[in-house]
Amino acid sequence: MSLRGLPALLRYVVILAREVVLASIGVTRLVFGPTDKLRSGFVAYPMEAETDLEVTTLANSITLTPGTITVHVEPAENLLIMHAIDVGDDPEGVRESTRSALESNILRWTRAGRGGGSAR
Repeated sequence: MSLRGLPALLRYVVILAREVVLASIGVTRLVFGPTDKLRSGFVAYPMEAETDLEVTTLANSITLTPGTITVHVEPAENLLIMHAIDVGDDPEGVRESTRSALESNILRWTRAGRGGGSAR
């Protein structure tokens, strides 16, 4: 990692911390609320992450975030399978949230010397 990536790394750490806090609050609300409305499920997430560092950081970030866990990574297909405590009716929303909050910031950090992050 070059020094050019340091601001992006710091940004990612702050965003991850924010996501963990917000997810903790969300899971707490779910646990103390009516559980009959929970719609947990598996979500296939097509990754833009390619390197071992990018994939591992993304998978671990998902698992560190309360209410989600990485179940499987299929590197040949650039696919990650996660389980979410509440997918609701919008698995695409789970994918977009993962992309915008986590993966895009990981790619900004890891690709800082190579022209930045996500093209999506």
